Amino acid sequence: MRRVISSWGPSGRLSPASKPWRSSALPWGWGNDSGGGSSGVPPHPQRTSRAAKKAKLMQSFADRLAALEAAAGPAAAKSHGDKPFQAAPVPGDGGEDPRNDGNDAGSQKYDLEAGFSNAKTYVYHYQGFILNGLPEKGLAKSGLKLTCKVEISRVSQEFHLIKVLSPQLEEYNGIWPRDPFTNAHKLTQQIGLCFTQPFKFHYIRGHVENIHAPKDIPVLCVNIMKGILNLLPITMKESERTYELQEAGVEGTCHTRYIIQDDRKNNRAIVSRTKDLNNCVEKVVKNIGMAYIRPCPQCSVKAGNTRGTAVLTHILKYTDTGALIIHAESEQVYEISPFNEPSGTATIEARQNLTLIETKSNQETIPDIQLQNHGNLHYQFPEDLPQMAFHLIKTKNPEAGILETLQQLTQQSQLQIHAKMPVTFLELIELSRLATRENLESVWKQSSDRQHYRYLLLSAIATAGTTNTFMFLKQIIQNEDLSFLESTLTLPLAFHLTKTDSHTLKVAADLITSHGVQKSLALRNLAYLAYGSMICRHCSVSSSCSSGILKPLHDLTTNATTEDEIVLALKAIGNAGEPASIKYIKKFLPGFSPTANALPERIYINAVLALRKIARKQAAEVQGIILQIFMDQSLPPNVRMVACVVFFETKPALPLVTAMTNFVQKKNSLQVASFVYSHMKALALGKIPQLNHLSTACRIAIRLLNPRLDELSYRYSKVIHTESYSSVYRAGAIGRLYLMNSPRSVFPSGIIAKMRGYYATSAMDIVEVAFWSQGLMDILKKQKTSFDSTHKTMKKLGKLVQGWKELPLEKPVVSAYLKLFSHEIAFGSVDKELIQKMMKYVTEPEEKEKLVKQIITLFQKGLEGKWIQPVLVGELRHIVPTCVGVPVEMGLYSISMVHAMATVNGQISLPLTGDFRLKQLLKAKVQLSANVNTSIYTDLMAVMGINTPYFQTGLEFHAKFHASMPVKFDAKIDMNKESFKFEATPVQQETELLGVRTKLYAVSRNVDEPDSVKRTPVVPEVAELDDADQQLKSSERSYRDNAKKQRMSYETGSQRQGYGLKKDPHQRKEKISCPNPFCIKILGMTICTCVTPKLCNAACLHKFAQECEINLTVKPEAARTKIQLEIKSNLGSETTELGHSEEEYEALQAKVKKPKFLKPQKLVAVLRTIQNDKKVTRFHLVVRADLHSSIPTVEAVVSEGSNRMKFCAHFSIRDSQKAEGYLTWGQECRDYKIAARFAYGHYAGYPALELKVLWPQIPTSTKAAIRRLFTLIPGIVYVLGLPQRKQKNPSQEASVVVALTSPRSCYLVFKLPDITIYAPDIMLPFSLPVSQHTEVLAMQPHPWSLFSDVPSLVLENLKAHCSVSQDSFTTFNGVRFNYGMPAGCYHILAQDCTSGLKFLVMAKKADESNQQITIHIKLANHEIDMYPSNGLVKLRLNGVQKLSENLPYSSNSGVHIRITSENGLLLQAPETGVEKLYYDGHMLKIQVPFWMTGKTCGICGRYDGEYEQEYKMPSGYVAEDTVSFAESWILPEDSCARAETRNSTVTEVCTAWSCEQI
Repeated sequence: MRRVISSWGPSGRLSPASKPWRSSALPWGWGNDSGGGSSGVPPHPQRTSRAAKKAKLMQSFADRLAALEAAAGPAAAKSHGDKPFQAAPVPGDGGEDPRNDGNDAGSQKYDLEAGFSNAKTYVYHYQGFILNGLPEKGLAKSGLKLTCKVEISRVSQEFHLIKVLSPQLEEYNGIWPRDPFTNAHKLTQQIGLCFTQPFKFHYIRGHVENIHAPKDIPVLCVNIMKGILNLLPITMKESERTYELQEAGVEGTCHTRYIIQDDRKNNRAIVSRTKDLNNCVEKVVKNIGMAYIRPCPQCSVKAGNTRGTAVLTHILKYTDTGALIIHAESEQVYEISPFNEPSGTATIEARQNLTLIETKSNQETIPDIQLQNHGNLHYQFPEDLPQMAFHLIKTKNPEAGILETLQQLTQQSQLQIHAKMPVTFLELIELSRLATRENLESVWKQSSDRQHYRYLLLSAIATAGTTNTFMFLKQIIQNEDLSFLESTLTLPLAFHLTKTDSHTLKVAADLITSHGVQKSLALRNLAYLAYGSMICRHCSVSSSCSSGILKPLHDLTTNATTEDEIVLALKAIGNAGEPASIKYIKKFLPGFSPTANALPERIYINAVLALRKIARKQAAEVQGIILQIFMDQSLPPNVRMVACVVFFETKPALPLVTAMTNFVQKKNSLQVASFVYSHMKALALGKIPQLNHLSTACRIAIRLLNPRLDELSYRYSKVIHTESYSSVYRAGAIGRLYLMNSPRSVFPSGIIAKMRGYYATSAMDIVEVAFWSQGLMDILKKQKTSFDSTHKTMKKLGKLVQGWKELPLEKPVVSAYLKLFSHEIAFGSVDKELIQKMMKYVTEPEEKEKLVKQIITLFQKGLEGKWIQPVLVGELRHIVPTCVGVPVEMGLYSISMVHAMATVNGQISLPLTGDFRLKQLLKAKVQLSANVNTSIYTDLMAVMGINTPYFQTGLEFHAKFHASMPVKFDAKIDMNKESFKFEATPVQQETELLGVRTKLYAVSRNVDEPDSVKRTPVVPEVAELDDADQQLKSSERSYRDNAKKQRMSYETGSQRQGYGLKKDPHQRKEKISCPNPFCIKILGMTICTCVTPKLCNAACLHKFAQECEINLTVKPEAARTKIQLEIKSNLGSETTELGHSEEEYEALQAKVKKPKFLKPQKLVAVLRTIQNDKKVTRFHLVVRADLHSSIPTVEAVVSEGSNRMKFCAHFSIRDSQKAEGYLTWGQECRDYKIAARFAYGHYAGYPALELKVLWPQIPTSTKAAIRRLFTLIPGIVYVLGLPQRKQKNPSQEASVVVALTSPRSCYLVFKLPDITIYAPDIMLPFSLPVSQHTEVLAMQPHPWSLFSDVPSLVLENLKAHCSVSQDSFTTFNGVRFNYGMPAGCYHILAQDCTSGLKFLVMAKKADESNQQITIHIKLANHEIDMYPSNGLVKLRLNGVQKLSENLPYSSNSGVHIRITSENGLLLQAPETGVEKLYYDGHMLKIQVPFWMTGKTCGICGRYDGEYEQEYKMPSGYVAEDTVSFAESWILPEDSCARAETRNSTVTEVCTAWSCEQI
């Protein structure tokens, strides 16, 4: 703290002379004759020398101590020999050491324990003062001052009475320190009623406890009294003069440092103590709306954006009964720096002064009144939620206030929302908080039948968040007074915003089990999720979280019988995040419960995710569970990857991270290894300070993994990470995308996207969205009826293979969830039946026509309505007490009002009769008219100041955001004539589309004077001086003028909702003024943007202290303006279809004909504006496309009105490997030209694509810019470390060659006029298929084949291929190995390993030759044999020989099967899983579709990308070598002889990083 640190003297104590707020004659008070005057304004510090200051200070100090001695009474003076007080030496000034006892008092023992005599009543003068504002001078501040007398009497050994007499409250709102305080008479009267009776407190050994106040006294008055008593505690240690301890006070039990200065010559002692308000073992603080913000326990308190300290000084006089406090003062400072700006702080200063002025005889006794014990000095928060800090509402009839506010809101939203509506809605929320349950029921009866009232009332009640509002909602839901939509929108909001306590949680538990909630599955799910979140909020602030509140969730878990119920229970428990739920979660985790081994993958994933929040409270136990799940290789990869996500969210230490890494290195799937590696790499590169320890651990542990895991394609699971963090402002955010691929799917089966924000020492999960799909490809593919006979035969064969187990079919399901602020608020799933029902609307003509008819019917009915949605974006409040006993709130409020008004009418010239067909739409005429006006108003208020039910004072920052988008258009489409006409009517007057306005005020208000809100801009407006009109004024007249100006700056209550900002632009008629607007004209509209900051003076360095306005406006050039667009295709000889006049059409034809290449027009578009019924053509677009010629060509010409400037574009495909295009512009498209050429071929033997750009004619300025850019490129290339060579290339040409060296890598060559750059070994994110099909592309007969074949080539690359040639095998995963098959043994090459068993392919050595093979295929109800015979390939189908003359063969009995003869036999049965099977006697090739991913088995492998576990035997174990692997897939037969020798083989992997031996 800058102010506190500068006030310390050389000895470490607070030096009175260094406090600028003190009077030069009275170092501990204000308002003396020589100081600031009767108003009590602290005087401006005088610029005198340091020595003069000290001398003056010493004299005043001595005078004041003498006065204090006289006030203490003659008895005290006699007990010490009537010695007068003398000035105490200031450390560092050459005086005596205050710790030296001196000669006169060396043997006398002094009692430093503070206390009061039984015989006396002590009268003190008390003053408490609070000031809020920015630290610079000359800015507006607000504050409050309390002045009174305090009487303290001792009535028993321990108990004392304290009275407050003549309290006087004064307000401050003005330019500091120029303007005076003002008396708050009504507020003084209100506060004075609190102190008509004395308070009782326990005071012994310097500690204040058991503070008793009259019953039913307001909490505010109790806290003010605690603030006064906060000056009395003194903890003395006999043998120490400097010590530290944790001491109780108003702010809590905080770290306190004592310095005792004992002047026994003068019978006195000075006690100084400082408090660190950021270091408290028991801090008094109240946070509202911050339950979802997670603090960082490892972060230093210095990293926070709010810092506080307090300094207290006591002067004690020795008496017969101990030490008497004759003077006490304190200064407390809170400094708030929202974004850690060095000069961007705001301060709250609180000061107290307690001075003994007289003593009198004690005649007090304990009053005979009922007193209530309020405990120790800790500040006491009221039970009710305090009012929002930017308005002060006093009402004795909340019911009438709610009805009146509803009427205001309805009036403010008649045509469009008013600028005051957001703040008015906040008042409705406040009134709802003040209302009782009976008030709400009465309002509901009067408003429920009025739709606008009903919706606004429900929104406010759900947002209010009190127990009364929650109980009222429970009642109307149970009474079924709400519709399903109203319940769905209202109930979760109420659960998330209601204040939690044991009573509210009991009401909530009853609600979620009520019939009104249970009857709707969607509402039931939302309620259970929200109840879990309510428990989390309650337990985050409560010291104990009883098991009773968790019982509804645990009962749901115990009684769940279906998968959906289990998932709901786990999600609700996950929202609660309590360690007591761990044993219930373990029931659904394999390895922890024997009943969990057969559960679906979806339940495993949700069980793991349910541990995320629990880890925040019990990280060690959760880490052990998660690590065990991750290391269980029998679990699906998705479950293990989710476990990895949760594991790193627990922020594990280095040993745990290393243990996981070591496990991944030794045995793991590539899916999981790729995911872990990319996740650790993202964490290792992180810069978020809160994750420093985890980042360091990942940087160390990742070295154990193979770095080539980073080169795996996106076929494997990845974590994509992005982050941004500012160390200056200590704020940042990270975004992560978790892509989890399944071995049984080519595409990601799980996607989690999340964003997390970091601010100072806290973090918050902002949003998280997840999508899961399982078995989706099985539904989307075409699948016909299965065949039982073949299925049984294949099952019998499978049993012959030792250890063979079929893979279970995945239960098709698609699910998703949404989390906000780490709480899951909604989820949903779609099962197989619903997906198939949706597919019918796409695939079946009858269902498709029925759906289209329903859409047309709705379209013709039209739409008309108005929608208003209030959204409380945020209510974040941090409340701490001040030493004076009043609370200071740092709050952020944000409210948005979204408004939409629409009128939409549609017509289709199409009768919806019973014989309706979709093709009739091609001849229909469609007309659509729409008038839509959408707008949003957002108010953001940031508050720092005092907030009590009686008065508010502080700084208020207001930001208003407004955006609107009016749209009015008519559209006509004639499908038969292929024409389209669009006509839009923009705004007819100057309209604000976007506006942002900000202002910072010093505000004061009290509840008894609601119409006299004082609001002063923090930065005063400085008027320009006119020397001719200025006259010298007397100081008295100047003072009156300043006071008058301050009063004029106050805004009355009738203006409080506008906050002094400009009115709604839609409500005002005056022209928007702007000194230097930036405007552009387009399509008859003038669009202007304006920034008008009123700059503050040089002393203010706060950006938000200045008034600022930013707006974007649009204004039509004419009163009646329309924008019209017409498009017509295939014009031919028709000339009137676009509505042109003959002259206009001739002009159009002339423009089109001048470029000779444009002859027949295929499409013409005309954009024009109509101003006051006069057409003004803006531009023409003419497009000619000849796509079916030998050289497909597309040409376009754009011209603007009558201007001869045109833009012409040309693109053509010369052949299957070349394309070119050029752009010309200028006068008749002849001035400038840029050309581009594309070519596909080979570069250094690799397939390559070349792009060449030429600029033969370009503007001179563009040439100069290109030359400057080229001069920078060599340096950039050098920094990147790429090879380069100086080479003279064409001067007006640049080219790049991309050569594919492998499916995952490419080679780049850049050629610029003076340099050639090489970029070798560039890794691609996924495999490309071009390298496998280069020759196919080169032989395409038609140029369009270059583009039309690309999708099929990509799909082909997704399909797996397995081949067998003599003794060489290549699996679906691309692993090659050699194996000699024994004679007469059938080997299972490939089969569907799921329970569907759709196909089976077996092979063995041919009887004729060991160099040939025979295959046997089972699919559908067919058994197919292919074998060599006498040099020919023979086919046997179901035991019947098929001659080649009878091919091709097709069968459509159940599934489509086709067999053709093409230099061998080609079998196609895609519906069974065999895309293609080619056999020529020597070689066999099998291709399966991508939906068979992870579902195959046999020697060809599982097609799952796990090539490191390729040699899986039927039992699921991995074989030690290829021979063991291949022999495990032999069908045992009598004729089968095992191989006698086992030669070692060489295996190659050719899929992930290119071929390498392993």
